[in-house]
Amino acid sequence: THSTGMAEPSPISQGAEAPQSAGAAPFQANSWAALPTEHAEAEDFSSEPLEQRLKSNDLSRRCSAYADAQAKMDADGGDEIFTLFGAHVETALAETLPKGQDAALNALAAYLKHCPGIDQRSKDVLPWVRKLAEHKSIDKPKMQQLAPAVILLIAEIAECPAVLQELTNCLSDLEDAKKKNAGFLKKQIAFIIKLVGSLLADFGVKRMAPKLGYLSFVLKYISDSDRGIREACYGVFVELAAWVGDISDLIKPMDEPQKKEVAKRLAEPERKTEPLRRYRGEAASSGPAAGASSKATADDIFEKVDPFKKLPKGWCISAVTSMEKWKEKLQHLQVLSSVLEGPADRHLLSPSENYASLIPTMQRMLKGESNIPVLTEVAKCMGLVAKGLQKHFDKLARQLLPVALARINDKSVWKTNCLIERVEQLLWSVPLDVLLEELPAHFSSKSLFVKKEALNLLMRALELPQVLEIYPDATQRFFHASATLALPLVDDSGNTVRQE
Repeated sequence: THSTGMAEPSPISQGAEAPQSAGAAPFQANSWAALPTEHAEAEDFSSEPLEQRLKSNDLSRRCSAYADAQAKMDADGGDEIFTLFGAHVETALAETLPKGQDAALNALAAYLKHCPGIDQRSKDVLPWVRKLAEHKSIDKPKMQQLAPAVILLIAEIAECPAVLQELTNCLSDLEDAKKKNAGFLKKQIAFIIKLVGSLLADFGVKRMAPKLGYLSFVLKYISDSDRGIREACYGVFVELAAWVGDISDLIKPMDEPQKKEVAKRLAEPERKTEPLRRYRGEAASSGPAAGASSKATADDIFEKVDPFKKLPKGWCISAVTSMEKWKEKLQHLQVLSSVLEGPADRHLLSPSENYASLIPTMQRMLKGESNIPVLTEVAKCMGLVAKGLQKHFDKLARQLLPVALARINDKSVWKTNCLIERVEQLLWSVPLDVLLEELPAHFSSKSLFVKKEALNLLMRALELPQVLEIYPDATQRFFHASATLALPLVDDSGNTVRQE
C-alpha cells in the first residue's frame, strides 16, 4: 500500500470509539484530514485572478493574494494594484487568524508606504487606527506584533496628534463600556499605552509632546494591578527621559513607589536627539528625520499657564497692604508664588493683561517693606513673573528694576536669597542695556558697599544665561559700556572697591 508517512489510522476512522484520557477533549472524527503530511506544500493559487482571490472566502487564497499584492506594491507595479488592494483594505483589517493577519497587514504596510497620493489622504487612513486598536484579536501576540508598524505608518500620514486622539477616544470608550472582558480590556489598554511609547520613540518629543495630554492616562494607569499595563506606562517615561533628560516635573503626581521605580529604570538613561520618522508632509533632508528641528523646548513639552486662573477666587495682591501681621502677608504672597513657581521656571507663563495689576503693590513693597521674609517673598514673585514671561514682561519689568535697585544700599536685604537673585531674574525680561542705564547712579554712590555691589552685579550679569541667550558675546559687546562704568573705581578711596 502507498505510505503517507503517518501512523496507521486509529479505530476512530473506522467508526470505533476511541479511548480518552481523563479530562481530555473529545477527539473529532474528521481531525486526521486537517493534519498535513510532513512533505505537504502550500497550494499555488497564482494562476487565479488577484481580485478573485482577494474576494475569496478561502483564507489560503486571500493570503496568496495579499502576498502577491504586497510584492507588486513594493515593486511599484503601477496605480492599478493600489486601486485594487485599496478596495479590500477593510477585509485585510478584519482578518482574525494569525496567518491571514500576517499576510494582510504586511500588504497594508506596503500600501501605506508606496500608494501614490497617500500622504494627502489622512482622513481616509486615520479610522484604521481605531479598527486595529479595537480588533477582536488585539490581545493576541500576532496582532500586537503587526499592528504597531501599521499605525506608525498611518502617523506619518495623519500626524501624531490625530493618531493620539483616535487612541485616546478608543481608551475612553473602553473605560465607559458597560460590558467588559477584564482580561481582554487590560491587554487593550496596555497595547494603547505601548503605542504611545512607540510614537514617542519614533517621532520624538516635539511631535509627541506631553502637552498633547497622554500623560494624564499614563499617570492614571502606572499603579494598575496589571503588570503589562504598568510596564507600558514605565516605557513611556523612559522614552520621555531619553528625549528631554530631567522628567522630575512630569512625574510629580506619581506615588512614591512609582517614582522610585522610574528612577531605578533611569539609572543609565539613553539619550536621543534625532527621531527615526518624519511626517510625509515634511521636506526631505539629510538625517533620519530632520524635517523639523529635533531639539525640544519647554514650549514643545508643556502647555502655557495663566496663573490668575489658578488663584483662589477673590485673591488680590493689594490686600496684603492692609494686613497687620507679617505672617499673614507672607502667606498671602505665597499663594501667588506657589502658582507661579513651576511654570515660571520653565518660562511657561501665558501673557495676560492681569500682570499689570501686580505692579503698584510690588513697587510699594519693594520700596518700603521692612520685614525681610515678606520682602523676600514679593521679590520672589517679581522674579518668577519675569522669568516666566520673559520679553512679554519687558514694559512692566522696567518699572520694577529701578525700585528694586534702590534697595542696594540696605545690607539687610541686598542679599542673594532676598533681592540680588530676583533683580538678576528681571534680566529675563529687560535687555542688559536697561540695567546699564540704571547703574551709574550706584557706581557714583558715596557708599563703598553700594559701589562694590553695583560692580559685582554688572560682572555677574555679563555671564548670566538669560543675558547670554540674547547676547552670546555679551562680554565683548558691552565691554566699552562696562569699562566706562568701572574705570573710575580704579582710583576709588576704598580698598575693597579697587580690588573688585
